[in-house]
Amino acid sequence: MHVAITPQESRGCAPGWCRLFLAGLLVMPGLAAAGITECDRLAGHPSDPDKVVPGVSSEQVRGWNAAAIRACRDAVKAEPSNWRVRYQLGRTLFYDGQKAEALEHLAVAAAAKHRQAQFVLGLMYTDGVENLQPADPCRALELWSDAAGRNHFAARVALGRDYVRGTYASCEPQPDRAQVDSWLRSARSETRDYYQQLLIDWTLEVLDAGN
Repeated sequence: MHVAITPQESRGCAPGWCRLFLAGLLVMPGLAAAGITECDRLAGHPSDPDKVVPGVSSEQVRGWNAAAIRACRDAVKAEPSNWRVRYQLGRTLFYDGQKAEALEHLAVAAAAKHRQAQFVLGLMYTDGVENLQPADPCRALELWSDAAGRNHFAARVALGRDYVRGTYASCEPQPDRAQVDSWLRSARSETRDYYQQLLIDWTLEVLDAGN
């Protein structure tokens, strides 16, 4: 069963894309009123800033993916404008190899400004998806800039990394260097992960060297 996408939802999506990707297993205390679904418990991502549960790893989701797909289809059918569960449906479908539909859900949620969906869709535009989506770093920049401006950790770091690599050299408008620096430094202040710190520190060093 495929989820119907309304014309209103499809606005702003890339041609042929409008369905989605991510969310959790254990319920956090006091979140009963947050609309937690079985889709959240089975498919939430730990790094989604808008998650309502702690989230589960990719390996865990793949272990019960058929159940996660069913739960997320039910959640989207019940609440089509819940961008979190749309993203999570996309996540489960992507792991199942149903990439075209997964990317459609991701595009819908990203158009609705769901930050994790914007980040993941940006990855798809950065690298491209074989036979489905050509690489478009300028579109990735647009998505990541919006998510970074609303405090998405990975979007800030990934955008900064690709900025110093020259990935956006042909994009207009060009990213603002001072803004990129600010995003990186704010991300650096939020993490205690050693490897994340290494990446951010390297990116800041390259950014400062090019000043």
